[in-house]
Amino acid sequence: MKIIYTFCIILLLISFESIGQVKTKSITKLTNIESSYPYWSPDGSMIVFQSNRNDIDNTDIYSMNADGKNLAQLTTAEGYDELPIWSPDGKQILFSSTRDGNYEVYIMDTDGKNQRNLTKHASYDSHPNFSPDGKTIIFNSTRDEPNHDELMSFTRDSNVELYEMDIEGGNVKRVTNYFSWDTYPDISPDGSKIAFRRRTVDTVMGKVIGNSEVFIANRDGTKAYNLSNHPAYDGWPAWSPDGSKIAFASDRERKHNWQI
Repeated sequence: MKIIYTFCIILLLISFESIGQVKTKSITKLTNIESSYPYWSPDGSMIVFQSNRNDIDNTDIYSMNADGKNLAQLTTAEGYDELPIWSPDGKQILFSSTRDGNYEVYIMDTDGKNQRNLTKHASYDSHPNFSPDGKTIIFNSTRDEPNHDELMSFTRDSNVELYEMDIEGGNVKRVTNYFSWDTYPDISPDGSKIAFRRRTVDTVMGKVIGNSEVFIANRDGTKAYNLSNHPAYDGWPAWSPDGSKIAFASDRERKHNWQI
């Protein structure tokens, strides 16, 4: 037993040493306060992200150089400014905000100027993403939920669907038609398909079971199919630049321990 115990300790030390080497060689800490949802500029020179560094009860959008220098605060409105996405041409930034009392989709120049509400709807409009050509925006919304006026966030019984609109907020069209959640959309690089997270609902032995899966569908929402198809929680899909792979998060190894 003593020999086995010693051997396990050595393995643990080697594992932690290896992890430490990976961190020092591959990972550089760029911020020192709660910051999340980083997104690269198309040329790779800058990063946009959300942070509560100026108000613990409020999040704003910031940008910085790829090395963490030249930090700039882009939004200052009351409410939560979240989920920034850089446009393919590098000239604009999409984000979600509660500044008008409910979640809406906004767009602004990369210096924070010309901020404007694109959705202007009483529903929960969030998680926007550009099409690869930058001509349209896909997002999720509860606007066809009968009680959407009361929804500041998703509820278990809410109906969240994917929608697409032009970059000025016009010509909104519904993309998916499902009775539960369709969220976190990402359009494939060739513009033909969408990856998204769907909350599936099944009845097992009389009990309603909900799960989260990564789905793929045609750009118009047709022919949706379950890509991950796993009993664990899968979501937040993102296409690879060449469209051949999809990265996603899952807790399939241990519940609530998210891995890529």
